[in-house]
Amino acid sequence: MKKQQPKNEDQAQTKKRILKTAQQLFMEKGYRAVTTREIAAKCGITQPALYYHYPDKQSLYIAMLEAFVKNIQAKIESISEETIPERLEAMLNVLSKEHPTSIMMMIHDIFVEFKEENRRHIYMLWKKTYLEPFVHVFEEMKEDGQLRDAISPEEAARFCLLTMGQTMSTWGNNPESLSGQYALLVDLILHGTKKS
Repeated sequence: MKKQQPKNEDQAQTKKRILKTAQQLFMEKGYRAVTTREIAAKCGITQPALYYHYPDKQSLYIAMLEAFVKNIQAKIESISEETIPERLEAMLNVLSKEHPTSIMMMIHDIFVEFKEENRRHIYMLWKKTYLEPFVHVFEEMKEDGQLRDAISPEEAARFCLLTMGQTMSTWGNNPESLSGQYALLVDLILHGTKKS
């Protein structure tokens, strides 16, 4: 006779399944194209059961994003490459592998679809996970006298992310086949296209 799981454990497993399914669908299709009905059906639960755990689509997306960025934060923090180009290349590698959808599409969806307080919350998640690690790299360059005086570390980090986001959105779902592009992209970000 199979031992019955406690109700709390069942609910925790259901929440985990909802988040995993939501992540797959949101990352593949974007926020707007995914419905809570579709998520519930893929999880094998009813829509009211999904709403028991997450009162609406935005709260589910935010919970999914919070879990998702923890993984990215951990991987970026574990990067140990010594040179700045190698570190930036490794960071791009993490983002391209862990963030299979277009970052630009996500940002657009968030600003068009989300309530102001949710946009602020997501912005803070983005800032901590994506922007600040790059700011730290460019602060190091500034301290070493390698960053042009007219450019702040945050401006350099934003440019880097914008460039990476645009490039990743054209790579589709197979960044592995373009791994050599990481070094070229970092070289272009750090040195531009003009001969020295």
